[in-house]
Amino acid sequence: MTRAHEALGTLKISTARLPNPDLVTRSLDRREAVRSSQIEGTNSDVDELLTYEATGSDEGLPPDVVVTLNYVKALEYGLKKVRERGPQAMTSDLIKELHGHLMQGVDDQRNPGQFRENQNWIGGFNIYQARFVPPPAECVDQCMRDLELFLQETPREEDMYEVPIVIRMAIAHAQFETIHPFVDGNGRVGRILLTLMLAAEGYPPVYIAGFLKNNQQMYYDNLAGVQLKEKWSEWISFFAAAVEESVKESINTANELEAILGRWRQMISGLRLRSDSAVNKLPELLIGSPVVSARQVETILGVSFPAANNALARLEESGILVRTRGRQRNRTFVAQEVIKLLNSPTPR
Repeated sequence: MTRAHEALGTLKISTARLPNPDLVTRSLDRREAVRSSQIEGTNSDVDELLTYEATGSDEGLPPDVVVTLNYVKALEYGLKKVRERGPQAMTSDLIKELHGHLMQGVDDQRNPGQFRENQNWIGGFNIYQARFVPPPAECVDQCMRDLELFLQETPREEDMYEVPIVIRMAIAHAQFETIHPFVDGNGRVGRILLTLMLAAEGYPPVYIAGFLKNNQQMYYDNLAGVQLKEKWSEWISFFAAAVEESVKESINTANELEAILGRWRQMISGLRLRSDSAVNKLPELLIGSPVVSARQVETILGVSFPAANNALARLEESGILVRTRGRQRNRTFVAQEVIKLLNSPTPR
């Protein structure tokens, strides 16, 4: 637990030193969306998600990119809310809204944004063979109101002891997964809440889905240990390790992205272009959006379409970008160095 909190402190310092932390966070958001969704059995990679986001077309891409982009939208929506209001934004209504974003257009039969009205179970072909049976549907509202109070809790001056944020996250995640308030999407919503809890306390985002995916059986076993045998120590130890290792990975990835950006800028400096040219602006954009189209560059950088096209071509000539071979209307340019880093497996 001590190491996990020390890691969070180091992350705060490291993030503050970044020249543009939002761009780094944007890439890490999308990697988290891919990994968290893969825990639930989806099949899409970071480059496929980014291609779908850049073109708005899923042509030639796995259907799961739609689900994964929904995760990004839910995460970004939640982060905006908690950064505006702090812990008080963590309400049952917000949780329903997160679920609505997550499940939008996926399966209307799953009641997006609504708590379940029927009994569900975890594991097994029927309720009698289940590994765990959550509370009955009529208890979900009250259970979620209790969880809401816990999520909104802030330290008071008269408190003798403040529960550390990592322990609070572990408790909240276990409780949410125990309630299992939705028909589908509980795991993903539960993992989004972890990022929001940290943001509500002023911490940079921490993305633990990679660790959980690498240790998926242990993740499930430790959750079941809490639900069935009240083995809190084992669960909190596992969760603290997840936070510690995930912070280390986030810091390393951010440093790598900054190093890539530095190398690109050095390569471009030899072209002797104006500092405000689209070519000079593109590298920073590519750290947060390593798959782009000419139309996207035109909109984001506020340049003409020919200028955007020319800038992309110059970076392609420099070896920074690779042009995809898809249809002309969905053609994209890929910063493969960034994609390779984001797709690299989580250290075990």
